[in-house]
Amino acid sequence: MDQVSVDEVSLDEVQVDQVSVDPISLDHAAPGAVAATYTAEQTGTAARHRAAVPVFVCLVGLTAIACLVIAGGAWSGPFPLAVLGFMAMATVADLREVRLPGVGVITLSFVPTLATLIVFGIWPAMLVAAVSGGGALWLTRDPLKVTLNIGNFVLATFLAGHVYEVLVGQGDAFSTIVLPAYAYAGLDFLITTTVLATVISLSTGERPANVWRTNYQWGITSYLTGASLALLVAWLYLQLGLPGLLLGLPPLFLIYYSYDIYVTRARERASHKVELASFRQELAASEQLHDELRTAQRRVAAEIERARRIQIDLLPQTTPQVAGLEIAHRIAFLSEMGGDYFDFVPYRDGRLGIVCGDVMGKGLAAALIMAMARSVVHEAAAPGGRPGEILRQVNDSLARDLEGQQLPYFLTAVYLLYDPVRGTLTVANAGHNPVLHLNATGVRHIASQGPMLGVRPNLDFPEDTVAAAPGDVLALFTDGITETRRADGEQFGVQRLSTLLFGLRHKSLEDILQETWRTVDIFREGNEPTDDATLLLVRLSETT
Repeated sequence: MDQVSVDEVSLDEVQVDQVSVDPISLDHAAPGAVAATYTAEQTGTAARHRAAVPVFVCLVGLTAIACLVIAGGAWSGPFPLAVLGFMAMATVADLREVRLPGVGVITLSFVPTLATLIVFGIWPAMLVAAVSGGGALWLTRDPLKVTLNIGNFVLATFLAGHVYEVLVGQGDAFSTIVLPAYAYAGLDFLITTTVLATVISLSTGERPANVWRTNYQWGITSYLTGASLALLVAWLYLQLGLPGLLLGLPPLFLIYYSYDIYVTRARERASHKVELASFRQELAASEQLHDELRTAQRRVAAEIERARRIQIDLLPQTTPQVAGLEIAHRIAFLSEMGGDYFDFVPYRDGRLGIVCGDVMGKGLAAALIMAMARSVVHEAAAPGGRPGEILRQVNDSLARDLEGQQLPYFLTAVYLLYDPVRGTLTVANAGHNPVLHLNATGVRHIASQGPMLGVRPNLDFPEDTVAAAPGDVLALFTDGITETRRADGEQFGVQRLSTLLFGLRHKSLEDILQETWRTVDIFREGNEPTDDATLLLVRLSETT
């Protein structure tokens, strides 16, 4: 049934003596791809093989002519004009083709040839085979290729046809020709594919048996199916005459249509398999990247956790005990690490420095700046300096270390120095929030008189002396409290904090901290915090 046309892969552009399996495949077979590998040492042998191709094609053509003469001489009686109808059917069958993946161009011109053999005999069948082989002209004008196609068809029909007639014998019943027809199809397939394998072997130097096994053994089932269709066409002709051939055309083209469906589905399956394989590769790569990312995230999380613990360890773990002073504090970081900072700096003479600061920014970078500032503060306070002097040294150090950074990092801070001997409080503020002084008459805002730290060196930071009495409370805080917003966008603000702390000033410092945090949470109305928050409270004792 299935025949593979001469030119499957641009045969008009490929010479016969250079052809590989795809271009040389001639009507009765369906080739796959056979690679022709030449090395420098094989060049001479390959050239001799290619030169033998035209000789072999001519031999096949001459043998086919001889077979036609022999069969014609054995023919008795007039030429049946109805054979022209079978020739027309073969021509029509050659007009339709299907290109199968990995197989080649499929036609059904084998069917009219076998049907002619069943109805009329060998010689008319050979003529139909010659017309069918001439269908190669639809694909190429190369005389060697056309000659090989026609000669191969005629020779196979002659040899297989004689076997068919021997098997049929003298029986007239249609049923007696069924098995011989299948035998004819098998022998025709074997002869045709052997000739093609020989041509390819001469062209490539590969053994003919290897060529046949690689490219043609698959086609036997298609030939046997074609034999069934040929039996149907022959029966239709015997029952209806030439109109029966017209009834045989629809099955032919239904088979073409089924092949089209097969090709479409095969290509879709192949495309789906490629896409599925690509998806699986991408999925595997994605899983690998996910695992690597998860490992990296765990490593980073572990590093951040270690850094967080270091930062926590840098903050005061206990509150210093100083005569005449009561201290309480609370700090809440927005993330694992933050830029808020508070510290206590004890002096050798009994004085106590209290620091509250806020680095512009959040996260690890802010925490690093905070750690730098803490180190500088302790170094500057070691000689027992005053708040303004300490902030000046911190500013100069940060300005020097942060110079040239792509992202600006600044620090606001307030330094409160308590002298228990004199009972005085001295404040220097570097761009930080005001210190709130809560006493019996109200709240005094001790505003900043100095710039932020780290902007540029050689800046001054004026000091304020706070006239505080026993029972007074001083509050140092960061803007994470006062800039808390509720749903309508309004901030908690310094004034609201002042009013709240003033109303709570008689409570214990821990109660004040707890109530302040609760009030801020209520004010936020469920919104998440947006910054670190610190509140540090200092109360002068009733007795000094």
